[in-house]
Formats: sequence, structure tokens, C-alpha cells
Amino acid sequence: MNKTAQAEDMLHDYAVEIGAASINGAVILPGSGVTIKSTAAALFKRIAPTESLFIRGNAVMGIIENNGASAIEVISPAAARSRFESYATLLAYRSGRDGKPVLKPAVLAQEMATALLESEEARTFLPTITGLINCPVIVSTDDGAQIVGRGYHSGTGLFITGGQIPLKVELSDAVRALEDLVCEYVFQSPGDRSRALASFITPALKLGGHLHSNVPADVAEADKSQSGKTYRQRLVAAVYNETASLVTCRSGGVGSVDESLNTQLIAGRPFIQLDNFRGKFDSPHIEALLTAEKSFPARVPHCREVMIDPSRFFVMLTSNGVETTRDFANRGSIVRNRKRDGYKFLQYPEGDLLEHIRGCQSYYLGAVFAIIREWIDQGRPRSNETRHDFREWAQTLDWIVQNILGEGPLMEGHQDAQERVSNPSLTFLRNLALAVAEQDRLGESLIASELYEIALSAEVGIPGLFEPDQDKGKLLIGSIMGRLFKANDCLTLDGFTVTRDETETERHSGGGTYIAKLYQFKRGAD
Repeated sequence: MNKTAQAEDMLHDYAVEIGAASINGAVILPGSGVTIKSTAAALFKRIAPTESLFIRGNAVMGIIENNGASAIEVISPAAARSRFESYATLLAYRSGRDGKPVLKPAVLAQEMATALLESEEARTFLPTITGLINCPVIVSTDDGAQIVGRGYHSGTGLFITGGQIPLKVELSDAVRALEDLVCEYVFQSPGDRSRALASFITPALKLGGHLHSNVPADVAEADKSQSGKTYRQRLVAAVYNETASLVTCRSGGVGSVDESLNTQLIAGRPFIQLDNFRGKFDSPHIEALLTAEKSFPARVPHCREVMIDPSRFFVMLTSNGVETTRDFANRGSIVRNRKRDGYKFLQYPEGDLLEHIRGCQSYYLGAVFAIIREWIDQGRPRSNETRHDFREWAQTLDWIVQNILGEGPLMEGHQDAQERVSNPSLTFLRNLALAVAEQDRLGESLIASELYEIALSAEVGIPGLFEPDQDKGKLLIGSIMGRLFKANDCLTLDGFTVTRDETETERHSGGGTYIAKLYQFKRGAD
């Protein structure tokens, strides 16, 4: 027997004797005494320290580049065949001299790749990933706060894909920096301004593990298009060196809102923006995401269901007048602003405010961290605010905006906004008031038929009316107004006062008189 054959026999005897799945740096595939379990353990023990494959829910995931940004992707059995080869030489027993098994290089079969990916050993040895973020994160330690940078962070499960560790910003400078981000907006109320400021701080608190319970969706609403509502949410993402992933409004089937949302959830980027939604917004799937505690199922066509960590995502929605369910309204932080017609916004050396933030991103992130450090140094206090379902978030941010930023109460005016967006009649009245203002008819006494014409020309949907019909339209408007003004002849909402009067009017047919209802819209409180 020559030396090569002796070596092969010795290698075989050693491997079979101890049931080894690895030897001399190679991983031995199942067969001839080597089990799937032992191969999986040898392979994933080798992969784990590289922090390049992870477990997310029940699936093995990897990080890929997607249109210039990193994304999390489920590793398919086909892709795993070549991926595994990059971590170790794969060997398998083959028939050798005299029929004895010897170790030779092998190609992983797709069926075996599936078995390895679905093994318990993959979930045992690979690190768990919860999401991606493109900037450092401030986390709590026994000594206070620590900033962690690029790479995988086991404490949060986040993979930090980029960004520089920000320099320390003085607290007074940090407060001014955040105020500058919203100084050119005209908000509906001081509470809306406070909630806008809170939107810049919330992601850092949640990503760093300072908030343990759920955070609300950021619902941006304005009186007109091109008012900066979407822009503000882009500013928030830019502070974190991110770009919001868009989910567009589609109804059902392939490409629906839920399917598009699931695609973004699996990709793992933290900011998800549902842009410019109109009419009725009703998605139990998104409502469930906002209240899920530990895991949430996401599935797209041709991909297995993945359980994701919902706490690593920040849902944003923009609208000029959306109608939501009460459940969604209770899960949102509504920020209302008005368009500044003819206003010329500030320009910076980098361009507009968004480009300025991107150019100075590390400074603005440092400003957010300075505010969080102050909150930690103060003992992580909370206020007694109880006007939001997400109590921990509301009380923490209420304390911060009032005591560090010097702003008004976080929830001021919010319950009225929640009631309005979840009430079809109030949503209609608000949209109608905007149309009356747009058509320069504020202060006029208007009857139901005139309100119908205003709504029709402004494309304001009338609840219950599915096609133009003046007779039916004015009857529906009269019915809606009757319910709204049942207890009071004066209503205020979103910067408008609407009053109802009655007048005795001659019938056109000459058959006597009737009581006509007249409605008058004004800006501001009566």
C-alpha cells in the first residue's frame, strides 16, 4: 500500500472513529458515520465568528447590497451552496481504493443545503439579527450611556452598516440644533410642534433599548399638498443617515400595501414611509405591526415566512386628509402643519435643509445623543401623561420635550386629532373646510347644495356618495351636518370654526316656507 492510500485510510479511520464533521479546517458532509447534526454544528460554529450570516426569526439571513444600500435577505438553499464554500472546504466520503471510503472535495447538494439551513444548529450557533441602521447607536450601560459603531452589536441585535461616531455636542447647542429642524414649519398647535421634535428623538431611544414598549407611527398631515409633511419625515431619516423606504397606496393583490410593507420589513431598513395616502386607510396588518411585542410575521411571494422584530422599525404615514380606523389612530402620533404659501425656505451651503442635514449628519445625530444623555443623567424620568395608548413612549418624550427642549406638552391637541381622523364625518368636515377656504368662501352662509358644489369641485369625497349626484349629495351632507351639530351649533377643528344657523326661507314653488340650515366657516377659534 502506498503512502497516499495509507493517509486516506488513516483519515477515514479517524473521522469514523469519533464521528467528526470537521478535520484539518474542512467540514465533512453527512455520510459514512457523519450526521447532519454534526455537520451543521461544525459549519455554523465556523461561520458564527465572522458575523456575516445570522438568524432572524426562523430563517438564516445574510446582508446584501440593494440599490446602493444594505439589506437583509433570506439565504435560499441555492445561494447557500456557494456561500458555505466560502467559509470552509467541503469534503465528503467517497469510495476509494479497495472500496474503502476516503475524503474528497465535494459539492453541496441543494437538498442537503436545505437540511443545514433548517437545522437547530443554525439557530443555536448563528447570532440573531434584528435589523439594520446606517449610523451609530447610543445604548445604556451600567456607567450610563455608550455609543457603538459599525458592525454587529449583540446587545441590540442591530448590524450598523455605516456612519461616524459623532462628536460630543453641548446640550444648549443640541437643543438649538433640533429647534432649527422645525423652525420654518407652521404647526397646528404647540403639541404638534412637540410631537414633531419627538419624532427626531424617538428612533435613537428605541434603537438603543431605552424604550421597551411600542412606539407610534408618525402620521404627518397638512392642509395642502407641497406643505413639507413628507419632507419632515425625510429629515428624521436623514439624521440617522437613512433614507425612508417607500410603500405606495395600492389596493389588494400583488403589490398591495401589506405586501409592499412585508418586503421592506424583510429588507430590514428601519424607516418605512407610507406616502400621500388619501381616503380610507384600513390595514389590520399595519395595526398589528404597531402593537406586536416580540415578533411579527412577514411574507412575500416565493419566500418563506420570516418572523421579524417589530421594534426595529419606524412607520411613517403622510396625508392631506386621511380617514383611519380608531385602532390606527390610537397607534399614531399625529403631527399637523400648514402650508406657507409663497414662503422662501432657508438655503445652506450644501443646498436645502435636507442636504444640509446629510452634510452635517454626524453633528445632528450628536445633538440627539446629547439630549438622550441629559435624560439618562437626570435618571430617565417620565411625566404623568396618560393621553396615549403607548404610555412609556408618551411619558418619556413628554418629559424630554418639556424639561429639556422647553416645549409644550406632547399630547396637547392630540386626542382631538385622533377623534377627527377616525371619524368619517369629522374628516369630511375638515376637508370641506379646507375646500371652502381654498375657494375664498370663508365667512359666507352656505346651504347644503352649495356645500355639495364646493366638495364636488375640490374632489372632496362625501361619505356614502360613490358617484356625482346633486340631490343625493346634498341630502347626505345635510344628514352628516345634522349628526355633527346635534348637540352644538358651533364646532372647532384643525384651525377652523364652523357654525350653523337656521333661517325661514320661501319655497321656490310658492308653497309656504321651510327652515333652511346655513353653515359658515371661519379660520381660528370662534
